[in-house]
Amino acid sequence: MTENSSRARAARATTPRGSLNRRRILDAVAATVANKGVDAVTMRGIATALGVDPMALYRHFQDKNSLLAAFVDDVFAGIEEPRQSGVEGAKELARQYYRVLNAHPGLVNIALDYALDSPHQLLMGERMYRHMLDAGYDIETAIMLFSGLQRFVLGSALMYPKRTDPNDPAAWSRVRGLFRALDPEQFPTVRMVNEHIPTVSQEEVFDRWLDRIFDHPENLAG
Repeated sequence: MTENSSRARAARATTPRGSLNRRRILDAVAATVANKGVDAVTMRGIATALGVDPMALYRHFQDKNSLLAAFVDDVFAGIEEPRQSGVEGAKELARQYYRVLNAHPGLVNIALDYALDSPHQLLMGERMYRHMLDAGYDIETAIMLFSGLQRFVLGSALMYPKRTDPNDPAAWSRVRGLFRALDPEQFPTVRMVNEHIPTVSQEEVFDRWLDRIFDHPENLAG
C-alpha cells in the first residue's frame, strides 16, 4: 500500500458520514483549480482532498463535466446586478466579470466551455445586453460590443497572473533591466519605449481601455 493511499484511507476514516455536501465539494474544486490547475480536477482527486470515497461524489455530481459546470456557475453567481444602468451598468458588469476571473485562477481556461451550462453566466450576458439596449445601442452594435468585451475581459484575465505588481519597485526595476539588456540595434524602439512605461496597475489599464471601448465613435449609443 502506498503512502498516498494510506493517507487517503485515514482521511476517509475521520470524515463524518453525511458531512459531504455540494458546498464542500465546490470549495475543494475551487482550491484545486487555484493551486494545481483545471487539469488536476478529477472525481478521485477531489474525493481524496475531502477525505471521502470517490463514489460519495457521484451522489452529488454525475461526472467531472457536471462538477466543473457547477463550479463555473457557482463562481458566476457572485456577479451582482449593477447599481447603475445603461453604459455604466454594462461597464460594471465587465469589471465584475474581470474580477471574478482574476479571483479564481484557471477559471479563464474553462468559462466559455460551460457557458450554456451556467445559468449565472448566461444571466450576466442577459444583463449586459439589457443595459446596452437600454442605453440606446441597436442590436447589431450590442452584439459586436458584447463579443469584443468578452474577448477583452478574457484576454486581460489571462494576462493578470503574469504581469508585474505596480506596487513593487524592485519588480519594475527588474523588468526595465531586462529590456535594457536587449540589443540596441535590433530593438531600439522597444528599449526607448520601455523607459517611459508608467507603473500603473492592471486594474487601471483595464478601466482605461474599457472606457475607450465604449467611447469609440463607432460604439457610441444612439
